[in-house]
Amino acid sequence: MKTSRGGRCAALALGVVVIAVAGCTYSQINPEAAAADARANTGYNELKDIEPGTSKLVMRTSGTSANAQFAVSTAESPCQGFQHLGAAAYTGSGVVYPWIASALRAGTRASPYLVHEATSGQTIHVRGIGNWSTGGANVAYRAGSCGPVTVSFTPAESHAYTVEFVWGEKMSCRLAVMDATNPDVPQPVEVRNVAGCPAPSR
Repeated sequence: MKTSRGGRCAALALGVVVIAVAGCTYSQINPEAAAADARANTGYNELKDIEPGTSKLVMRTSGTSANAQFAVSTAESPCQGFQHLGAAAYTGSGVVYPWIASALRAGTRASPYLVHEATSGQTIHVRGIGNWSTGGANVAYRAGSCGPVTVSFTPAESHAYTVEFVWGEKMSCRLAVMDATNPDVPQPVEVRNVAGCPAPSR
């Protein structure tokens, strides 16, 4: 009996790793729906809706098994006065099937992205702290963190920005800021990297 490619993929949908190895990703089976799912869960749609006279920040991260805690401050000192916004986690939206992304997101207890309305023309400091974990049924559990990493920049009126927590080699990390007023053609933003900000007390 011949089965469709979609049927084979559904049978293999035991987890992100299995799907990736099998090559049966949601983005291949239904590209249009996958693109809409990605836009809805990465803040893309939020970037196109800016209140007049304000600036918008969309904070997010990449990499399954990882999330990032974000905080912002407009204090004169870039290491003080932070307001905790929450945690964001990438769970494969637009690549894996939506039910898998939802299940992974529930496990992280994080949002797919965070939104902050900023004051135009006022320098803002953004802090990110990443947390990662690996492990499974027959794999030893390991966990760690990276950060805090902090950047400062001045948002322009009626502009939207993405602030992405980016994981690098050997679990290094940084914050990448893009002007995404046109989310289809984001442009790098010049920021000041702030070194030495302490981690928040628990």
